[in-house]
Amino acid sequence: MNRKRQFNQKIFNKLFLTSSLTIIVTVIVLIVTITNYYSDIIIQKEVNINTRTLERVEDYFSSKDADINRAIRDLYVNGDIIDHISFVLHNGYEKYLEYRLDKFSKDQWFLPRNIETYFNGFFSQDSDINAISLRSSENPSIEYLLVNNNIRWNKSIVGHPPKPNLYISQGMPNLYEESMSINRRLKDTITKKRDIYNPVTLKKVGEFSVFYTTDRLDKIIKKHDGAPASFFLIDADGKIIYSVNKGVPPEILDKVNPETNETKIKWEHEEYYINSLANKGDFTYVSVIPDKGWLKLSILRGTMWIVIISLIIISILISYSFMRNYSRRINQIVSTIRQVEKGNLDARIPESKHEDELSRIAVNINSMLNELNHNIEQFYLLNIKQQQAELKALQAQIDPHFLFNTLEAIRMVAVVEGSKTSSKMIFHLSKLFRYSLESKDMVPLYVEIENVNQYLKLLQLKYPDKLHVHFDIPSDVEQTMVQKLILQPIVENYFIHGFKKDRNDNELSIRSTKLGDKIEIRIEDNGKGMTEEELSNIVNHINREDGEEMKSIGLRNIHQRIKLKYGDKFGISLHSVYNQGMIVTISIPMQGSDHV
Repeated sequence: MNRKRQFNQKIFNKLFLTSSLTIIVTVIVLIVTITNYYSDIIIQKEVNINTRTLERVEDYFSSKDADINRAIRDLYVNGDIIDHISFVLHNGYEKYLEYRLDKFSKDQWFLPRNIETYFNGFFSQDSDINAISLRSSENPSIEYLLVNNNIRWNKSIVGHPPKPNLYISQGMPNLYEESMSINRRLKDTITKKRDIYNPVTLKKVGEFSVFYTTDRLDKIIKKHDGAPASFFLIDADGKIIYSVNKGVPPEILDKVNPETNETKIKWEHEEYYINSLANKGDFTYVSVIPDKGWLKLSILRGTMWIVIISLIIISILISYSFMRNYSRRINQIVSTIRQVEKGNLDARIPESKHEDELSRIAVNINSMLNELNHNIEQFYLLNIKQQQAELKALQAQIDPHFLFNTLEAIRMVAVVEGSKTSSKMIFHLSKLFRYSLESKDMVPLYVEIENVNQYLKLLQLKYPDKLHVHFDIPSDVEQTMVQKLILQPIVENYFIHGFKKDRNDNELSIRSTKLGDKIEIRIEDNGKGMTEEELSNIVNHINREDGEEMKSIGLRNIHQRIKLKYGDKFGISLHSVYNQGMIVTISIPMQGSDHV
């Protein structure tokens, strides 16, 4: 905090800081504007590339959908093939072989017309197809499978690939066990499905599926350079059927609406740019680029920042080198002034060889300090001695008054009682005399409390069983230095004006409390108290420096002594309620530092 305050107080540092900040802010605003514009161009370029990639994927599947739709449409035009399909899906492959032979023997065409020849005519030239399947709706275990690429098909089956000897040649139906086809799971495969209906009854007889390898799709997507983009194919149920994921949490796709748009989504403190194509067939095509993916594209921007920051630093260092000498000289002046603030009036500003404004300021300050030292020697020390003499005089006024009241109390007790009680009282009185005659002006608080306790014991002997005393002096304040004889006159004043001799429940408490950098000593009793008018008169009297010497001498002397010692903001305060008691509060600084 001190370093910061010193820095802010240096005029040349302020000028240097202001000019440097102006340069820095101006350059930064320009760089941010340019780099943001450049970044927007790069981002939009990458988003456009991803959009074109999605469009190529969509075109790829559109061509596949067109082939499938054309084949299905021709099924219903060619009544013989739909009859073949209906028969095999209701009766199975073995009975279908008999059906085919019977049909072929009656057919007038030289070339056989059956399921294999029909689908080979449509799909044999498509190298992306692994297999074609016809599955019965009534009995899902009946499947008529034509495999186009045995190697890829075998690799795509997860868990239980069929035995090689159960396959017929390429283009022929697969004869492996039916239970395997029902639970078959595929990898690296995109499946396109179409329902097949009986053209007469319009009842669904089966499902036609084409299994495409993802090799071509991988080539379209993975050849993309630039920002690391992730691609997803999502079906109508929201399930991911194909993905090239580069660190994107799949849960983010739940926020993607099945529509064509470009958007930006925040997920777990990161932002993602999302392109999506929907309503283009069976799938929704989604591309996701994380915001951190642009880091690879920001090399140029980072280089620009490094160059500009280096130039800024060089220019600032050059400016600082010119201001450093002036700043050092001002710092010497400020340092000397701070030493004077702390009380070192012998501090002087070093002389400089330069003839400028700073040199004239230094000469004037040194001259002012010399004059100030002369005035202190002439007036201030004399004033200190005068105040110390006043303290001695005020303190001396208390001793005769105290001696008179104490001896009178001992005399009355000696008359009423015998010498035993008198001897005890004289013992306590001797300790009080010894304390009052000591030459020390300042004593620890606990010593002053002990002196008051001696006085209270003396009065308790005079009034046995009529007074209860309570002390509460915390250990953290008992070593605080206080003026001698500032408590005993207040207690004595209570016995003279507030003590009720005809009651046994008189109570007196003395408590001390630390409040920040000061201490409050509270003397409270349940005595006679005083009216508001009496209290007002007493307060006005103790605050006057001149007044009747014997009226409230104890309170006024204590108040004036504390004010002379520590300043006007310290002293005593009074609070009283008639016939309920009196509270006297003494306020002194914690460290007991002198005011004068």
